[in-house]
Amino acid sequence: MKRICTDQGINFFFKDGIPHSLEEIEKHFNISRLVAYNEMNRSKALMAINKTSYYVLPGTKKFGRNGFFKIEDKVFFSGGTLSDALVSLVSKSHSGMNLKKLEKIVDTRIEIQLLNLTRTGKLYRQKFNGKYYYFSSDKEIRKSQLEVCEREFRKVDRSLLLKEIEDIPLELIIKILVTFIQHPDFSPKSIALSLVRRGEKIGAKVVECVFNKYGLCKKNF
Repeated sequence: MKRICTDQGINFFFKDGIPHSLEEIEKHFNISRLVAYNEMNRSKALMAINKTSYYVLPGTKKFGRNGFFKIEDKVFFSGGTLSDALVSLVSKSHSGMNLKKLEKIVDTRIEIQLLNLTRTGKLYRQKFNGKYYYFSSDKEIRKSQLEVCEREFRKVDRSLLLKEIEDIPLELIIKILVTFIQHPDFSPKSIALSLVRRGEKIGAKVVECVFNKYGLCKKNF
């Protein structure tokens, strides 16, 4: 079947190195949208994952480490569609990725795509601090990602608690330590409950932070 657009003609049209829409291609070559779409497929042109129907030819710009490049406000991915890009990004991450990080890279709204990918088993999601984080569907990769993610959140939690302890009155810290001396088998939660019964406003995490600061932690805590 004879092609309506020659390779030479398409290369010449895209020589400016910027993305062009299907509408521009239709007008330039005087062809229908379907023919323009088929010609882009035959030319192995890349379609933007964040702007519908914008194309560039391969070699326009070098891909980054993760297979992405951006021209103007259009993002292109070497591995296929927007969904393919999301699966790739998440699978290659060390500790999973959340919505905000993913949207920063692909520069478009992706809630529906992430929901579909989760439902079809192509991605796995889990909540941390009230936000969903996305992980690989591969069990071994996901296991490693979750371990790193959990460690990172523990570090953040501990950092926040250490900052919080600076505002705890010395009198309350003394009460925690005294309670521990009196009941060395108590867990942070037990000590917090004991102090709450005595009218103190305190949570188990704050007690655990005091334990950490003064080296009172035990494995069973």
